Amino acid sequence: MKKINLYKDIISFLNNSHIKTPCLVVDLELVEESFKLLSSAFSGSDIFYAVKANSAPEVLKTLNNLDSKFDVSSIKEIEMCLAQGISPKNMSFGNTIKKSEDIAWAYEKGVKLFVFDSIEELKKIAKYAPRSKVYCRLQVDNKGAHWPLSNKFGCSFDMVKELLLEAKHMGLLAVGISFHVGSQQTNLDRWEEALALCKKINLFLEKNKINIEFINIGGGIPVNYLGEKINLKKFNIKLNDSFKKYFDKKKIKMMLEPGRALLANAGIIESEIILVSKKSKNSKERWVYIDVGRFGGLAETDGESIKYDIKPIIGSNKLGPVVIAGPTCDGVDVLYEKIKYQFPLNIKSGDRIRIFSAGAYTSVYSSAFNGFSPLNEYFINFK
Repeated sequence: MKKINLYKDIISFLNNSHIKTPCLVVDLELVEESFKLLSSAFSGSDIFYAVKANSAPEVLKTLNNLDSKFDVSSIKEIEMCLAQGISPKNMSFGNTIKKSEDIAWAYEKGVKLFVFDSIEELKKIAKYAPRSKVYCRLQVDNKGAHWPLSNKFGCSFDMVKELLLEAKHMGLLAVGISFHVGSQQTNLDRWEEALALCKKINLFLEKNKINIEFINIGGGIPVNYLGEKINLKKFNIKLNDSFKKYFDKKKIKMMLEPGRALLANAGIIESEIILVSKKSKNSKERWVYIDVGRFGGLAETDGESIKYDIKPIIGSNKLGPVVIAGPTCDGVDVLYEKIKYQFPLNIKSGDRIRIFSAGAYTSVYSSAFNGFSPLNEYFINFK
């Protein structure tokens, strides 16, 4: 579907509202559509929305009305979910790094599903959330992901086996294995490799009288940013087929933690051009400074990893290369310098641009650094 059709309601809203920039506009009907498509592709699976992608109350309420479950990473995210009437039974405390007091608080509120990837974390859960359900995170290869998660999370193949045995000995219910192949992962082989490892772990667990309930394949399902043409329907079918190759879904469910896949394509950021300049008189390259940068919500442009489709609203058909930078007085607030975006030659201060597929991992990163206002959010088609 062409962007003009996909985003017709957002574009109409922006054209008629004259709101101040920078702003993010999210179409909640597109969120609903994405959830239904994912639910259909992975029928019978449990979808735990990654709240960190966009934690706005309107988003949480929309997804709760669709019977989504929720992957939460902090006390604040749990509180936001509870405020929208989301049952703690439908939450997974999916952060492997939790304070003891936070585990105890979540347990007291009714959260009974926790992730871990170390013996110390497991001991904390056993002490402060006794008899809870737990799952262990496996460290897997992130090669091919545009936003990899490095080595910060998960543990080795052998350690997963040991820790799940230990969980049983501690009186906890060892119910699953999880992994994450990296955000915006475009290579299906990473899931295939991870699922093969999970299969081996599960065979070991069965021999030791542990019957898990699910394999959590994490997030990572990609969306189409600039220059990418992924057939997401076929992608999801192949991913589902890979799961069924290793596991009987009637015995072991698939669990997913989508964030980007549900929210990215539901939002547009509109930004104003503050300044257009050159660094030398004869340079063909212009620097375009806009009123939203890395600190205002575009953190994923770090390393030019996520390549947003950015389009000026007006301008001539004659184009030239630009460097795109944010408004702050920090030298790292440069969005794209290596990748040469092409903007109209006649763009100037006061003109506006639109950043597409920006509904996820933008407003949640926004800060008031340097005194600039955080990214304003607007929601349309809210039921």
